[in-house]
Amino acid sequence: MKQKRNWTAAAVCAVFGILLWAYLSWFQPDQEPYLAQGQVKRETYGGSTKEQKLIVTGLEEEEQMITVTVSPRIYTREEADAVFYEVMEGMEERIRGKNESLQAVSQDLKLPSYLSEYGVRVRWHSSEPELLSSTGSVDTEIKRVHEVMLQAELSAGDYRADFELPVTLVPEVLTPEEQQKKKFSEELVRLDGQQKYAEYLELPAEYQGKTLSYRNAEKPNYIMIPFLGVLMAALLLMQEESKQRKLAKKREQQLLLDYAEVVSKLQVLVGAGMTVRNAWGRMVQDYEAVTGKQSRPAYEEMRQTYYQMENGTAEGAAYREFGRRCRLQPYLKLSSILEQNRKTGTKNLRELLRTEVEDAFELRKNLARKMGEEAGTKLLVPLFFLLFVVMIFIMVPAMMTMG
Repeated sequence: MKQKRNWTAAAVCAVFGILLWAYLSWFQPDQEPYLAQGQVKRETYGGSTKEQKLIVTGLEEEEQMITVTVSPRIYTREEADAVFYEVMEGMEERIRGKNESLQAVSQDLKLPSYLSEYGVRVRWHSSEPELLSSTGSVDTEIKRVHEVMLQAELSAGDYRADFELPVTLVPEVLTPEEQQKKKFSEELVRLDGQQKYAEYLELPAEYQGKTLSYRNAEKPNYIMIPFLGVLMAALLLMQEESKQRKLAKKREQQLLLDYAEVVSKLQVLVGAGMTVRNAWGRMVQDYEAVTGKQSRPAYEEMRQTYYQMENGTAEGAAYREFGRRCRLQPYLKLSSILEQNRKTGTKNLRELLRTEVEDAFELRKNLARKMGEEAGTKLLVPLFFLLFVVMIFIMVPAMMTMG
């Protein structure tokens, strides 16, 4: 049942990842909710003319498909003036970029050419284009303060308006990394100017001897979502399998550690004159009488065997099943000795148990040595990590001093 639940959870993870990717990539809600009311929504101010294919019912006996040309919405004169002044009220905040204000400009301005939320186009003109270009680039060689007048020509449909913004340019102190980034940005601006008639802007494949590659920083990539879902499902299954292996290994180790104790007690009780069955029952009762005990798999298997015999299972068959459940060679050997004892009597049982006790303690000693070696190996990883940290603490100050 537990394994079935794990497979179900893994399948849910994988399916959820694939469905989420499909939804984000392909699902498109209805873009024309007004069609039921006989309306086609225009694009907002400053948009473009669009063609909408519609299915018309009732025009003819059969449904007809027609193409409707819908022009964008435009401003009235009063609306345009109001929008122009609204745009200019927040223009300084919009274009200052990383500068604190337009009264202390040392880095490039962000001069938009189109404000989509208003449907307003903007053309920029600078009184000192060699210091501040119409694209917002600031000359990096400025040595003193310069006063520049920046003119914004706003247009919305057939309406125009001009505004002026005073800009104070000040020298900028850049780190080498910032200078490199700025020069590269200027190179891209130059290439854009050269290629403005081309369909695509060809970005440089190399710059100052370095190979370059590009990717879109804004467009999300949903293709990883299904892979992440499948990976999560695989990790979930691997985690469960690893947990089961660890539990099985821990059980086997505990069985082997308890084997010497089990055989030793059995030898003592049989040597005291008890039958194997009575000695077995006495060991189970002693185990059950311990309060606050931890579960020990060897005694749990013995208890199950004891109650099988109490419920009518043949003694030999119960011992045989005990060895099979433990699935370890020492317990299989013990179950074979006890089962054989039912057939041949107790003539050689004490000697066999004495020999088995010696072998059991030798097995336990070897197992303890092996577990100690494994624990020491596991400690190597944190020790190497600590050594790496110490080396960093020693080498970094030394290299800084040398630098």
